[in-house]
Amino acid sequence: MELKWKKVAVLGAARTGISCASFFSSQDCHVLLSEINPRRQFIGVGVKKKEETGLKIPYGIETEFGGHSKKVLEADLIVPSPGVPFDSSILREARKKNIEIISDIEIFYLLAKYRMIIAVTGTNGKTTTVSMLEYILKNLGEKAVVCGNIGAPVCDFIEKSDKNTSIIMEVSSYQLEYTNKFTPHISVILNITPDHLERHKTMENYADIKAKIFLNQNKEDFSIFNKEDMLCYNLSNKCISQRKFFSLKENKKKLELKVPGDHNIENALASIEVIKAMGRPDNEILKALYGFSGVEHRLEFVREIKGVKYINDSKGTNVSSTETAIKAFEQPIVLILGGRDKGSSYAPLIPLIKRNVKKVIVIGEAKEKILSELKGSAEIIILDNIEQAVKKANQVALPGDIVLLSPACASFDQFKNYEERGDFFKEVVKNL
Repeated sequence: MELKWKKVAVLGAARTGISCASFFSSQDCHVLLSEINPRRQFIGVGVKKKEETGLKIPYGIETEFGGHSKKVLEADLIVPSPGVPFDSSILREARKKNIEIISDIEIFYLLAKYRMIIAVTGTNGKTTTVSMLEYILKNLGEKAVVCGNIGAPVCDFIEKSDKNTSIIMEVSSYQLEYTNKFTPHISVILNITPDHLERHKTMENYADIKAKIFLNQNKEDFSIFNKEDMLCYNLSNKCISQRKFFSLKENKKKLELKVPGDHNIENALASIEVIKAMGRPDNEILKALYGFSGVEHRLEFVREIKGVKYINDSKGTNVSSTETAIKAFEQPIVLILGGRDKGSSYAPLIPLIKRNVKKVIVIGEAKEKILSELKGSAEIIILDNIEQAVKKANQVALPGDIVLLSPACASFDQFKNYEERGDFFKEVVKNL
C-alpha cells in the first residue's frame, strides 16, 4: 500500500491516536505522536493487563508529551484524535500552511477494502444501534465488523478488512468535524439533542457537523433519518441520496425486544431500515433481531439486592440520554447524577424527576450546577463520588426501587472514560 503522505503527525496519545500512529508507521511513514498532556497521565493506555504499565507505542514512532511543538507543522498529514479541539492553535497554524488534516474514519474510507461502510451517528443510541446491526448481520450469515467509538479504532482494521465485510462505524461529531471526503454507503442519524455544546457552541453548528455523514453521498447511497426528531428530519432536506425514515409513532409493529424502553424500539427501527437497504426482507430481519439483549453500560442490569435493582447507564453522558433512561422504568428511581459538565441545562430532567424519581444523588464536578438547576424537583443528596453514592442509595432504596446510574455528564472528572466509570459502579454494587 503506497501512501502519498511520508510524514504524518498524530495528535493525541489515547487509543485512537496510538492506532493511527501504528498504522502509518507500518506503512514506512515517519510518524510523530504528539500529546498535549504530560506522559504520566497516559500510564496504562492501550494496556490489556492491569499489571503492565506504560504506553504500548511501537518502536520507531517519535513521541512528544506536554504540548504540540512546531514539529507537527513539518508533516504532510495531521490526524487529530477526536478529542482534539477543531480550533486548537496548532491546527489553525496547520491550516495556514495548507497541511492536510483528516480524521481516522476518513483514512479508513480512503485506504481500506470493504463491502460497504454503514455509519451511525446521533446524540444517543449509537452504540446500541451499531451493536444491533452487527447482531442482525451475523445472524443473517453476513461478515460484519463494528469499529469506531465502540470496539477497536478504525485504523486497526485497514489492513484486516476485505471486500466481503461490511464495516459498521459508530461515528461521533468530533470525528465528522475533521472529514472532507468520507462517504458511507449507508448513513444513519438517530437523533440530535443538546450535547458537546462546550465544543460546538450552538445547536445549529452541531447539527451541521452531523450532516457531514451524508453530504458526500450520491443517489446510489442510502441515508436514514428519525422522522420524529425535527432537527434530524430537517437535515434530511440537504440529502441527495435515497432517504429512508423511521418513526416510533407510525410504527404499527410490536417488536419483541429484550431491551427496555421506546428508545430501543427506535434503535431497532433504524437498524431494520439499514438492513432493508441492503436488500434483506422484513421477516428475515425481525427473526435475526430477536434475542438481542443490549450493550454494556447502557441500561445494563447489574444486580438485585433485597428487591432493589441496580442499573448501570454510565454511557448516559448527556441530559437527553438520562431522560431516556428514566423513561425506561415505571418503578421509583434513586438516580445518581454528575461528573464533568458538558454545557447543557439539566432543567429538562425536572418533569421526569418529579414523576418518577424519589431521590437524586449528585456527585462530581458538576454537582453544584445540577443542585441549583434541579432544586425542588426531589430530595437531592450531595456526595463526592460513585462509591459514596452507591452506598447511600443502598441505604435509602426500598424493595421495588431502581438505583440508576445515568450521570448526564462526562466521566473525565474522576475516570478515563464512561466504561471505567461503569465498571467501577458495577464493582461497588457487587461488593455491597
